[in-house]
Amino acid sequence: MLQQTQVARVLEYYARFVERFPTLYDVAMAPRREVVEAWEGLGYYARARNLHRLARDVTRVDPTARLPREANELRALPGVGAYTAGAVSSFAYEHRAALVDTNVARVLRRVFAPRLVPSTARGARRIWGIAEAVLPNRGSTAWWHNQAVMELGAVICTARVMHCERCPVRRMCATYGTTRPET
Repeated sequence: MLQQTQVARVLEYYARFVERFPTLYDVAMAPRREVVEAWEGLGYYARARNLHRLARDVTRVDPTARLPREANELRALPGVGAYTAGAVSSFAYEHRAALVDTNVARVLRRVFAPRLVPSTARGARRIWGIAEAVLPNRGSTAWWHNQAVMELGAVICTARVMHCERCPVRRMCATYGTTRPET
């Protein structure tokens, strides 16, 4: 639900959705139409259809099956991209998994590679490489790291305003001091 949708908006829907479909198997057994109806109002309905297909794939052999823990296994599921795979592996299972969303890409680019253009294929590969390189080795520490970088991009190193004077990584930031931050 959080793919391309703000948390405040998702909170209105999440509890109702989980009440209606408490397990992955419940999602799988429901008609696709019901899953899409429960999703109604969140937009991007392909996400609901992919979730339904994913639930059926995962629980086909074992109704009690759970999502895989490893990002590369999650990527094989319908509708699961690199970011979602990394986020689920890191946040749900505390595995060491890189993740790059818009906020993370902005922070990594500003701190390590200010001239990088992340919207190109080459730039995206480089940002993912940086995300992997700076990720701590332990899963629980990687969880905290991923949360912190996402929060840094959402609150301090925003798209519109860089609050460099409040930034905990400014001393190592390649962008700090090269532009006039608005505080």
